[in-house]
Amino acid sequence: MLRHRSIAAAPVRGASEAWQVVVQLLADTLERSPSIQDGSVRAELAPLAGLGTALVAGGHLEKTPLMLSDEALEVEIRVVTSDAALTIEENLNPVPGGGSATTDWSLYLPAPAPLADAARTAVEDCAHVTTEAPAVRKASAEGKAGNLVDHSAVGRLGSDQ
Repeated sequence: MLRHRSIAAAPVRGASEAWQVVVQLLADTLERSPSIQDGSVRAELAPLAGLGTALVAGGHLEKTPLMLSDEALEVEIRVVTSDAALTIEENLNPVPGGGSATTDWSLYLPAPAPLADAARTAVEDCAHVTTEAPAVRKASAEGKAGNLVDHSAVGRLGSDQ
């Protein structure tokens, strides 16, 4: 199941502080799992502090969210600014499903044009962070989501059946 979290940036909090909230949310979520060592998520994301702050400050994480993915966990994390930052209700609690996270978790970090080279360079030594576009949602790709539209019913629209 795809879950969503929105984090408020300017004018509620500065870009650096907003990035730290993102890191805290990721650590709180993933480190609930017995498979993931305490402090390992922060250590993995520490080299990205400057880049994360730049992505927040430039509004890039508002346009293209971070995507945390693991076997039973998919989370979009969007960092919003301006009026949206003033009106959202943040949920900073660990995301449900984090307790079953594995050591194969991955975080998709957008690489927008002005920061693309810096982003690709920053994630080179990260085992769990990538700038590669996230895969199609697992549930949909594996057919577990089920059809939300009854195609046979749509086909019958306008007929006498």
